[in-house]
Amino acid sequence: MIHMLKFELDRAFRNRRMAAALLIGCAVSLWHLWDYILPVMHYVDAGGYPLSSFNKWMGGENYSFQASVYFMWLPILCALPHTTSFVFDCGTGYGNQAALRGGWGKYLAAKYIAVFLSGAAVAVLPLGFDFLATSLFLPGVVPQAGTGLAAIGEGAFLGALYFRHPLLYLLVYLAMDGVFYGLFNSLALFTAAFLRNRFAVQLAPFVVYTALFSVGTTAMRFSACPAGFLRPSQQFVPAPPWLAGELAALLAAGGIFFGYFRKMERGTL
Repeated sequence: MIHMLKFELDRAFRNRRMAAALLIGCAVSLWHLWDYILPVMHYVDAGGYPLSSFNKWMGGENYSFQASVYFMWLPILCALPHTTSFVFDCGTGYGNQAALRGGWGKYLAAKYIAVFLSGAAVAVLPLGFDFLATSLFLPGVVPQAGTGLAAIGEGAFLGALYFRHPLLYLLVYLAMDGVFYGLFNSLALFTAAFLRNRFAVQLAPFVVYTALFSVGTTAMRFSACPAGFLRPSQQFVPAPPWLAGELAALLAAGGIFFGYFRKMERGTL
């Protein structure tokens, strides 16, 4: 299992598509830094209440074009490195050979973990880069609820944590983003149980992601929209029942992937 997992992680992380996805994410961050951070640097020395990096980084505000673009199109970036590898393995016969030598359970688990972790890395690493880059130019002042400068209020999801320990809030939220975007990425494997078209498989996470956004905004159920509640600035305040429900649905899709291909055994690949 360990050898197979190392090989899958190597395939997922050491390729040009992973490099391209991370570079695009960091490029959006630098664009945000140029447009929204550098122009307000002088406020630090203006004598008034200082702007905080916790309120101004790309994940901490709801008004910049770059933040909206990043969180809306993020599933496509996450899908670039490794989501189509399973379809490739099916078509070339590699999957059959790997399953015969290492066992179906080990092969499917290694594939799922690699797809999950590659999606989580593409989602979280550029955000971490953006916060660190923003902190080079703005101080990490602890946000104050009464100033009106923070995107969220004390009544928001984890709001008390944000105003008391903002760095811990940021780490918790990035961890939650990593889990959700990793699970959205794994929807490509679920799709591969029914389709063998690489383009369709790669787009499956984005289609589900945008479908939830469209249905949620149309039905006025904003807590169902991952493009809003996965932003640390909470464009849409997440509700625990919706978080738990979507998390369970994403995990169930992974369970179907495992169950389907274990049931089909060697006849599938």
